[in-house]
Amino acid sequence: MGKKDEMAAMTTSLRGRVKNTGLPKSHALLPLLEAVVNGIQAIDARFEEDSSQGRLDVRIVRSPQVGFDLGITAPGRIPLEPIVGFVVTDNGVGFTAENMKSFETLDSDYKSAEGCRGVGRLLWLKAFSKVVVKSTYEGENGTLQGRQFRFSVDREVEFIEPAETLADTGTIVELDGFGTAYQKSAHKTAAAIAREVFEHCIWYFLRPGGAPEIRVVDDGETVLLRELMDEFVYSAMPTKTIEVKGEKFDMVNLCLKSSTRNQTPRLYWCAASRVVTEENITGKVPGLYGRLKDEKGADFTYVCYLASDYLDANVRADRTAFDIDETIEGNTIEGEITLADVRTAVLNEIEVLLADELAAAGTRVSRGSMTTSAIMRLGTDLC
Repeated sequence: MGKKDEMAAMTTSLRGRVKNTGLPKSHALLPLLEAVVNGIQAIDARFEEDSSQGRLDVRIVRSPQVGFDLGITAPGRIPLEPIVGFVVTDNGVGFTAENMKSFETLDSDYKSAEGCRGVGRLLWLKAFSKVVVKSTYEGENGTLQGRQFRFSVDREVEFIEPAETLADTGTIVELDGFGTAYQKSAHKTAAAIAREVFEHCIWYFLRPGGAPEIRVVDDGETVLLRELMDEFVYSAMPTKTIEVKGEKFDMVNLCLKSSTRNQTPRLYWCAASRVVTEENITGKVPGLYGRLKDEKGADFTYVCYLASDYLDANVRADRTAFDIDETIEGNTIEGEITLADVRTAVLNEIEVLLADELAAAGTRVSRGSMTTSAIMRLGTDLC
């Protein structure tokens, strides 16, 4: 008898996977954002639809080195020390046995239903030299169990014994050793970092039940993300669903207050409850140029958050783009969708949705043009 066929498990190099994982410097805070989303999902797993009981803090860790005051600093705000790391704390379900097994499995599909690709922790090691995780979860007998480990390229997962047990279930993720290149490209202030976290996770604030209480803390300064919702969003317009070649896409339409820093109309392409890319749509809809006015004359900026199962299924592992062609020349496969197909359908729907506001804006432009013409004629008459 011949030797029976034997199955051999394939080994994976963590160092190699991290090396081959892309993280553009323009997305320097993406590892932090992944940690925040993980925390929100852990809170969802514990409290299900009552996310109001959830708490999540992002603490900014700055370099302890303080420069000498030589008396030659220009007047104004004291320069901020460089950011060397972040600490993300949540009161979610904790690192259960299932969660730990998933963490130790590269490209795990454990939370694939939530759009997770199992690469968030690879992004941690792309931008940070090491990570320390302290977690408490509920054991089978209902008692609290602690789990603590270090995570790095050199030593991979290194458990710490005895593990500290917190007073309640939850997880503390310490992202330490922020790479210089990413550090320089990232936002520097608590307000700017909170704004990026909010915009990345806004889907959680818009969903039924909302988001947990999320704070960004920086040496005594605290920014509540829930307050950013009130600061940014003027009103919500009806949610629309469009269909492109049999696939449904949900459009969450918002009117942002005119005080919002970015006043250009935008389309946010989302996947797995995260913003993947944003697109300036100024001029892509006839008459849509900057701010609009509502029926009461108040200024607002229109933005759309686009989500669908199709986008979830075709987002790249690093969640910085989609594996979808912009356009396809020649004959296409039946049912194949391009970004241009989706964009055209979205822009057409926006034109319908903003018909009254765009018409009013067009009237104002027309009146402005008439006034300019009249002034030119008057100037000619006076010559």
